[in-house]
Amino acid sequence: MGNDNAYWDWRDEQLKAGERAKGGEPCQVCGEPVPARAHWKHRDRHVCSPRCNLTLNRRFNRRIERGEITRPPVFSPDPQGARPARAFRTLPAGSLFPYEIQGYSPKPGDVMERHGSVIAVHRAVDLPDYAIPWQVRPHSGSSWQLEQVALSVHTQTGAAFYYLTDHTWTPTSLILGAFLGLKPLDDTFGPFEAEGGTWRWYTEIIRDVDETDQEYTWTAFVCGKESVPRLWTPAYAARSERLQRVSRATGSYAARMRELGLEATVERLDPLAVYERDGWICQICKTAVERERAWPDMWCATLDHRIPLTAGGEHTLLNVQLAHWICNLHKGDYFPVDL
Repeated sequence: MGNDNAYWDWRDEQLKAGERAKGGEPCQVCGEPVPARAHWKHRDRHVCSPRCNLTLNRRFNRRIERGEITRPPVFSPDPQGARPARAFRTLPAGSLFPYEIQGYSPKPGDVMERHGSVIAVHRAVDLPDYAIPWQVRPHSGSSWQLEQVALSVHTQTGAAFYYLTDHTWTPTSLILGAFLGLKPLDDTFGPFEAEGGTWRWYTEIIRDVDETDQEYTWTAFVCGKESVPRLWTPAYAARSERLQRVSRATGSYAARMRELGLEATVERLDPLAVYERDGWICQICKTAVERERAWPDMWCATLDHRIPLTAGGEHTLLNVQLAHWICNLHKGDYFPVDL
């Protein structure tokens, strides 16, 4: 549910030690010289090796635990916001994704149908006293507020799963337990017999992204004949693949520049986005690049630097273009003088 990227960006800023080390500066952990070809993050932090970087990370985490450093909030707003109650269905076979979801979780009044099993979500505060387990009733000795408690009710068996929520009715980490006829089940997530069948409670966890490309997690408590593994929506899977492409490309060109002893910008960019921008036309020979071709096919798509890295070019969106691999090799370190 949290904005992990925002946390790591903040963390990187906190760990910077001023100007990027160029080589020879003392490591702030062990005092040894920082190598000129060390990873750029290590040079930003003025550490000489992965071992010292790990030590610096541990020291930083301990400072957070002691309260010396205050972490910024990392939770983004519920992407669904206020909405009327609705039903979440199992989609027909052949659909891009098997289930309907919206936001972080189902809200009170919602109904979930999963493969014929139906679960209704309620607020505990709206129930009559006899339907509220003693563990969450006022004056039971618990620190829970009844207004924070929600429950998922399995309509076929009457089994109920009580859980704590935050102000948006999103489940929190503390789970109160499952009940059948107001009696606690022996094993909260274990199978139980009821209505001529074997059922089990499980947590439905689905990773998704919102309209701003911010990732979040849908969490719901479901009773069914079998549990379902954690799932990614097509949008989340596409985002994950894109981030992998960006990381591979960035790491590859950063390593190449370190080998050449160059100091230049390495921008995080998606090669596929560059190929789409250039219309899948090689910018050197001006003919089409076939999407299906992959390395080591000589006619596969590659990123070409308009101004080569060895001539002072940078790995930025403005300096890269699509090219056949063979065209890229033939071009080499040449670039037109009018660039």
